[in-house]
Amino acid sequence: MRIRNTILSALLLLFITVVLQAQTISGTLTEDRTLDAASSPWQITDEVIIPDGITLTIEAGCTIYVHNHVGITVTSGGRLVAVGSPGSRITMTRRDGTSDTWDGITFDHTQTDNKLAFVDMLYADNHSHIIDVNYSRVVLDNLTWNTDDRTVLELTHPSAIIQHCTFPSVGQVEVVHGNYLSGEEYLILISNVFGPPLGYNDVIDFTDCKRPGPIFEAYNNIFLGGADDGLDLDGSDAHIEGNIFMGFHKGHDGSSTSNAIATGRRNGKTSDIVVARNIFFNNDHAVLLKENCFMIAENNTFVGSDSAAINFSEWPSRNVEAAGGAIFSGNIFWNNRAAFENQFDHRNDRDPVISVDYCLIDSALHYLGSNNIDTDPRFMNPESDFHLLPSSPAIGAGPGGLDLGAFVPPGISISGEPADSTTETSATLYLVGPGITDYKFALNDPNDTWSEERSLQEQPTIELANLVPGQLYRVYVKGKTFAGHWQTSSDYSVSKSWTVINPPALVSASSDTKPNHYFLFDNFPNPFNSTTKIQFDLPVSQQVTIQVFNALGQKKGTIANERFAAGTHEITLCADRWSSGVYYLTLTAGPYQATRRMLLVR
Repeated sequence: MRIRNTILSALLLLFITVVLQAQTISGTLTEDRTLDAASSPWQITDEVIIPDGITLTIEAGCTIYVHNHVGITVTSGGRLVAVGSPGSRITMTRRDGTSDTWDGITFDHTQTDNKLAFVDMLYADNHSHIIDVNYSRVVLDNLTWNTDDRTVLELTHPSAIIQHCTFPSVGQVEVVHGNYLSGEEYLILISNVFGPPLGYNDVIDFTDCKRPGPIFEAYNNIFLGGADDGLDLDGSDAHIEGNIFMGFHKGHDGSSTSNAIATGRRNGKTSDIVVARNIFFNNDHAVLLKENCFMIAENNTFVGSDSAAINFSEWPSRNVEAAGGAIFSGNIFWNNRAAFENQFDHRNDRDPVISVDYCLIDSALHYLGSNNIDTDPRFMNPESDFHLLPSSPAIGAGPGGLDLGAFVPPGISISGEPADSTTETSATLYLVGPGITDYKFALNDPNDTWSEERSLQEQPTIELANLVPGQLYRVYVKGKTFAGHWQTSSDYSVSKSWTVINPPALVSASSDTKPNHYFLFDNFPNPFNSTTKIQFDLPVSQQVTIQVFNALGQKKGTIANERFAAGTHEITLCADRWSSGVYYLTLTAGPYQATRRMLLVR
């Protein structure tokens, strides 16, 4: 018995020693406070309030034990900075050996630079949500949570960047919920991973944000599925780019469908969304458009939809108004049960207005636009890797010679540049850009004068004239997204460079003066629609072969294969049966070989 009592006394002494050694913090802070790693672990024994003008700093490597029903509140003008690192994360958790649940963190009307980075928040389950951002500004970077039944983020009028976080799978709640953006507020999600919620719950439900005000933005996130919707954006405009959506299948008894992205009307507001460069794989539906909502979908890959890639209402599950319509360009629709569902309104009301151009899609829908194809896209792996094989017919088949599908570069793409050396003193450059609405350009120097802002839809070409022989030319272009963001200097799109040269003397073949060297001129016009002229010089009579190849190196045709007299010659190329894209013209004449790049645009 004496030995047992001795052991118990020793354990009690050890517990008391640990408690006494732990640093504590509580109450309303009256001065800046730093929780340093050297003094860790820290204990929050009562509610911590960070008021106006006060900053609480938590250093990398700290462990914070938070007592039961206790949390941190950052009030107007207060500031919380908890920044760890990949090798020295911050842990906020309950006390060892307890079943405590703490209150999480509330940001309430604070517009200071709050930041949490490389933080693990464990057992912050006392409220219905873990982090509350209410009229506040915050950056959440590389956070994790271990909840299985709480909404992780509750957002009201946030100014928030949420990036590189790992969100857990949760039970009968939404992972992220929020409302309202206005003025200078923003909500931007970048490169996060979202686990699936169960039942009749969305991964992210955010409502009420319309242009010309700020809109919902999601870039390069991974959504791992759910039983309802991935993004539910009623009454919200949105720019959604570069994400992966998979595994959204209905798993509830409600009347609504399951969709990776869902739209709808709220408080009289519809949803207008731009969806660019995303992959949708193994879902009931990729996108639900209803109640007069509208979508621009550019360079997405839609694969394996159990019901349809795009649903334009929820009939017969719900008797709702149909979508306003959609514009599709550069997309791949493959191995879906159907590309479109409810394409025609069941209530004999107006039908959605749909256009489809430059898409790989069922041939029955080609009448909705032009330059569409219907063939196997030839993915690297049709079950998991939707990059295109080198032999894919989707390569170069998009607008401006872009590939179809999600794996195209962000921002503006430029095509139609002249050859490296050209005698032409004018040039026409063709611009495309998934998710881009407007652009500006600068000639040769991005630090010099930029053009006025132009609509990409209304002015998709840059016309240059009066170019000077002997001058090297290059064009810089910056695009603006639907969310209003311009490409920054490090991301400017840059054309190929070319030099204007003095042309050799042009004389007719019947003249006594013949060209003194071989030369293949740039085709004109370039870009061209159906026909273009090819001109070349021969100093002597010579057998000439002219061929055209597509971007994959496949021969499209032989334009000439005959002997020409010495002189300058011009022939016409007719490509009215060819699809839009980049082509290469090659000329062989005796010892001379030359190649020129052409762009066919319909």
